[in-house]
Amino acid sequence: MNQARRRLFKTTLISTALLSLPQSLLAASRQPLTIPPLLESRRGKPVLLGMESTQVKLQDNLVDVWGFNGQYLGPTVKVNKGDFVKLTYRNNLPQPVAMNIQGLQVASELLGGTNQPLQTGQSWSPIVPITQSASTCFYHACTLANSAYQVYRGLVGLWVVEDEHSRKAQLPNKYGVNDIPLILQDLALNNAGMQLFHQNEPHFLGDRLFVNGQQTPFLNIERGWIRLRILNASLSRAYELRFDDEREMLLIAQDQGFLPQAQSVKSLWLGMGERAEILVDMNEGGNATLIAGQKRGFIDNLSMLLGSGNELSDNTVLELRPEGSVSAFNNKPQTQFADTVVLPKNIAQTREFELDAANAMLNQKHFDPRQIDVYAKLNSTERWVLTSSTPTAFRVQGARFVVESVNGQNTEPSRLVWKDSIRVDGKVQVLIQFNNLSSNTKPFFFGSADLMQADKGAVGLMVVQ
Repeated sequence: MNQARRRLFKTTLISTALLSLPQSLLAASRQPLTIPPLLESRRGKPVLLGMESTQVKLQDNLVDVWGFNGQYLGPTVKVNKGDFVKLTYRNNLPQPVAMNIQGLQVASELLGGTNQPLQTGQSWSPIVPITQSASTCFYHACTLANSAYQVYRGLVGLWVVEDEHSRKAQLPNKYGVNDIPLILQDLALNNAGMQLFHQNEPHFLGDRLFVNGQQTPFLNIERGWIRLRILNASLSRAYELRFDDEREMLLIAQDQGFLPQAQSVKSLWLGMGERAEILVDMNEGGNATLIAGQKRGFIDNLSMLLGSGNELSDNTVLELRPEGSVSAFNNKPQTQFADTVVLPKNIAQTREFELDAANAMLNQKHFDPRQIDVYAKLNSTERWVLTSSTPTAFRVQGARFVVESVNGQNTEPSRLVWKDSIRVDGKVQVLIQFNNLSSNTKPFFFGSADLMQADKGAVGLMVVQ
């Protein structure tokens, strides 16, 4: 039997089997959501992140993956504003790894980056001051020309900053109970469950969506308001998130902090490297499923499963299954968080950056590790105009920005929030602040948040002095 006939025969068997199963049985086959372990830095307790190989079931077989401290992916690190974190990275993998904490506001000497690779068996222990307000950041491999592969294997985890206001806010705050971390990655697997990766491709779009290392997971929850902290850790895929029943969700935070007031939305775009916090009312009703893209019927999912394009075979992110009676504390949570961000008026200069996704270039140039692309003055503000001919994403290390406008439409004051990553579909104008020092020997990096594009050269280096 030739390969084409074998594939057709297999497809027929799968489709016949799936069509004979009711939806309830397919839902029953889902696995419970894995919650990453929590590492809290309190009273000087050090944070150790050991990069290691481990094994996990991605299908039916145990396969080799990467992660931290013996786990697939990384633990959630929680730190507090005003603390000094004793952080130690140790590389127990067979290749060099450089690390970055995306969104963390600190000098480049302490942050890490492409110019701080750790060789096999090597450790690095910076003492990191936490000066920023509450935010959801993330740590990940940023090794020169190899970040996509290493993040894809599992070198990524959440880094959460808390402050006095966030701890006192009337928000769900029980980690893993009603404050749920979600790390989204799309993967491609072979028949044995091993991760497939092609380094020479311009983008990577897997056909399976994994959340905290689980495919189509569910979570049993108590009735009440649920807080979801979502990180798009995919290499090249953006997600438009919504609930399958079109229920409203409250967007309360993005990247580096809370919005001035919660925004009621029915869908939310999340580009590569972007983070968002949403609140969901689960006081009444049945199960609710967070999905990526449009709602699909059974036949739609079947056609996607049997297809060979770039679509996800199943676009389920997480099914929430409420249990028990209506919560006694079912009042709407806090929705006012901070004063509206005041747009800086003293703009030092304007720079333009074109992301060329077809050729993996930034401003028609490939990355040159010997060249500093941007020199910025400490505590200054610049206007950066970001354009791309095809949808992609942009990020900056060690700095922060507010989105001034998207495709000519100004951002409403109630939606202004400090960010470090942004989906770019057309033209985005940001006001960027440089509040952290970097040097010529350890510059910050910026450019494409598509890690496939970044590895191929769509990034630059930045010195702030």
